[in-house]
Amino acid sequence: MYGIFANFDPPKSKQHHMAHTELLLTRHGETEENKQDIMQGHIPGRLSEKGIQQAQQLGELLKDREIDAIVCSDLARSYDTAKIIGEVKGLTPRPTSLLREIDWGKHTGGRLSSIDWKNLPEGCETLEHLSERAKAFILWIKQEYPGKCVLAVGHGAIDRAILAFLEGKSATEMADMPIMKNTSFVCLNI
Repeated sequence: MYGIFANFDPPKSKQHHMAHTELLLTRHGETEENKQDIMQGHIPGRLSEKGIQQAQQLGELLKDREIDAIVCSDLARSYDTAKIIGEVKGLTPRPTSLLREIDWGKHTGGRLSSIDWKNLPEGCETLEHLSERAKAFILWIKQEYPGKCVLAVGHGAIDRAILAFLEGKSATEMADMPIMKNTSFVCLNI
């Protein structure tokens, strides 16, 4: 869906007058749970051998790119991906709960392919709440890293919510957007 170094400039109404932050948004490497179609939500997740290789490859791809900081979800699959990339870049990842995956609540562990994104089961984090978290993440990044280049290692749903927020889309419209593939990334100026 997103090519390497795809550029996205938010609508002019969303831009602020402070220094732009460059955000490289990616998704964690493949997990054992991804391979089994499991809704991971807030469980840690374990990178598969392929997921470890994906993180190493992304680290090598970004080796010569100037990156000031790496932030990631505080869930293991995201942190472990960020740590592998950070070893190549000489950076220690900074975890934040703002980048956590959607909370599936009592449905955690179920089949992801069974989900109707426009009618999430009761007890899950709502798309509206996920969108609010995405907005809070963008505001946090802009405040913490003005004028910097930041790599953010997130998850399928929160990354989609971040992109939807930056594109001015509603929570419902977010449900129609594709989910990023593991370790694919997009370059955003926020």
